[in-house]
Formats: sequence, structure tokens, C-alpha cells
Amino acid sequence: MFPSADAGSVTAYLDPTVRWPQQLVRGRRSPGSEIVAVYVNTDYPASVSLANALIEVIRRRKSLACDVQFYFVNSSEEWPVPQAYTRAALVLNLSTLYNRHICIDTLGANGIQPNQDYTNTAAQFAAANQFLPSYLCQRRHRSTDDAHAGFWHYWAYLEASVQLPTRPQPWHIIPSHSINTIAISSDPLYMASSMFPHSQLPDAFAQLVLQIIVSLNGLEEKFHHSTFVWLPVSLWHYVEYDHAQFCIILFVASIFSTTYSEYQLRGISITPLFVTLLLTPVAAAAVFQVAGWGAVAAASAAFSLLFRLLMGHVNSGMLLSFNAIALCLLIILQPACGLVAGAAAAIQVSFIHNALQNRPAMAVGAAVSSALAYYFIYHLRLPLFGVDGISELFVSFVIYPNAVWIGSRLLCLLY
Repeated sequence: MFPSADAGSVTAYLDPTVRWPQQLVRGRRSPGSEIVAVYVNTDYPASVSLANALIEVIRRRKSLACDVQFYFVNSSEEWPVPQAYTRAALVLNLSTLYNRHICIDTLGANGIQPNQDYTNTAAQFAAANQFLPSYLCQRRHRSTDDAHAGFWHYWAYLEASVQLPTRPQPWHIIPSHSINTIAISSDPLYMASSMFPHSQLPDAFAQLVLQIIVSLNGLEEKFHHSTFVWLPVSLWHYVEYDHAQFCIILFVASIFSTTYSEYQLRGISITPLFVTLLLTPVAAAAVFQVAGWGAVAAASAAFSLLFRLLMGHVNSGMLLSFNAIALCLLIILQPACGLVAGAAAAIQVSFIHNALQNRPAMAVGAAVSSALAYYFIYHLRLPLFGVDGISELFVSFVIYPNAVWIGSRLLCLLY
């Protein structure tokens, strides 16, 4: 059932002028303690026009039980965080009001997602107003046939979460854990081919946003806590990933058990060689800036050879412990990324322990580990040395050093 929200014709109110940096529209039945925050990206006149029209429409409504706070901000400034209790935040990031293909950007800072009910509501209202929404706009290198296969859609969304630090958005400053936030943007894949300049699409956009605001107005309490761990298989189907996280946590427990055995046999300490291993991505990034990917491959092989020569002075216990701790932090701080990068690290750890002395198995491990590092660094375009997000830190200081170390263990068995 859709809320009663008829915006009517808004053509007369479409004004691209930014009149105020902030505008509070009072609800007729509002106690003044709760708001719905609407952020308007002033880089796009279309978003400003829609916001000005919505302000006029909302002023005429007599049934709103919360206030609507509009923030007019551009992408180069720091976006303000509401001080009042905020039911949810909505970002208007539309470059045109004459395209039915829209993006519902759901990923916040570190890949944290809004409540599934909020996202479902926006998607259903979009479809009811004849829009064609997508969840994959925050993924780099999209193609128009991306969403046809369920598993592909699921994996593409996971990749978008991992790639998030490479495409920061201004609304990522809004605290994702306390304020549910989605952004409605124009889909860049269809900008030129799907324009309807003489249609009634501006009215449909106003209707869509008004329906979202009215649905939030009817929210009597916070969103249910159990619907934050979801990933879309398609626009209408979802899976929960907390069970997969539990499996990774069990694997982490086994790593700690194995590491304790290593500690009893050889002891564990942070040595200069271990610190040097963690700094290999810094050197690899410097090599890439000078000579490109070929030089990175050569430098990685050289790093493995160096640690082969020093293998007698270091053991795998500290690296195993570091992997276990990093996996725990990854699952807590960036859950969706924990499924991709965490699974990759779990595969690598299988080849790190000193008990594995089989040459063919270690050769497979070195190849697989290098392929995983290639996947994150070359395919997903994450930096060799990145500190802008949890996923970048994990790839730089866990995935890549693991690959170097496994390569050195292979060389140790061969020579």
C-alpha cells in the first residue's frame, strides 16, 4: 500500500535558484523534535529545481508529523550533519529530470548500508512511478546488461562495496550507523539515449520523493534492527550475509588455534622483518609510479626472493595472528567487504602455515594468492598502497603481503 502523496503538477515551481543554504519546512502536526533530512546537490540545477518544487508542495500539506530539513550543498564542501533526531536522510543527486533511469545509491562510508525497509520503499515507489532504478551505479566499469544474472548482481554489489574508497561521495560524511541514507541519482549509462524533454517526468520525480518523505513521516519508531545485513540478488530479491560472516569467524577461531600452536613451538614477536613485509606495498606503489605494472610484478618477485633468503630468521606465526586480527576488524568495520576480501585472505592463510611443505600444493597456493592480489589491485583498481578506506587498508597490508610471503615459501621449498 502506497501513502497518499499527490504532488500534482510542479512545473510552475521548478526554479534552479539556490535561495538559502538551508530551509526548514515545518510539518503541521510536528512536535519539532524530529526531521527528515533532504540533501540537495547544487552542482546539478535539476536537483535544485526539484527541491524548490518540493518545498512548495510540502508547505501545502497538512498531515506531516515531522519537519523536513533541506540542505543545499555542493560536492566540494563538507556536508552538515543534522543535530536533531533524524528519521532518515535522502540525497537528491539528479543531473536531469527527464530520464527514467535512476540510481538508488545505498552504500555509505565503509560500505555500510541503510535499513533494507528504507531501500525497498524507495525502489517500490520508483517502479510505481515508472522509473527504472538500479543499485549498481556506485560500481566502476558497469555495463547495461549487468543485472541479468542473480549471482552476478550479488557479486557486483559486493565489488561496489569494496571499491567505495576509490569513488568517495560527499554524503558519505553522514554517519551511516545512526542515520539511514540513500541517494537518488541520474544513471550515467542512459544520459544521452533515454531523455524525454517534453514528458511529465518532473511531476513523477516530485511524486517519488514526496512518497518517500510521507512514508518516513508515518514511521512511528526506528527501523527494525535486523534488516541491515542484506545484499541484493536483484532489485527485488535479497540475501542475508550474517551466516557467511559466522563461517569466517569460525575460520578466524581456527587461525588463532593454529597460531597458538606455532607460538608454543617457536614463539611469536613483532620483528623488523615482519614490519618490512607489511611495508612491501609501499615500495610496490612507488615502483608502479615509476615503471608501471610490469615493474610491480618484477618487484613482487624480488620481495619474495628477499624473504626466501631471510626465511630462517622469521616464522609464519606473527603473520597468521595479524591475518586473524585484521579479519575480525574487517567484518566489524566493513561487513560486505569482509565477504570478498575476507574470503580471499582465508584462502591465502591456508598456504601460510609452516606445516605445509608440499611443493605442488605450495605452487598452487602461490598462483592462487597472486591471482587474488591481481583481482583486487588490477581488476578492482584498488591502490597498492591505500589508506582512504577499510578495504584499501586490508588489500594493501593483508592481501598483498600474504601473496609476497606465500611466494617466498614456494621459493624456499624449490631452492
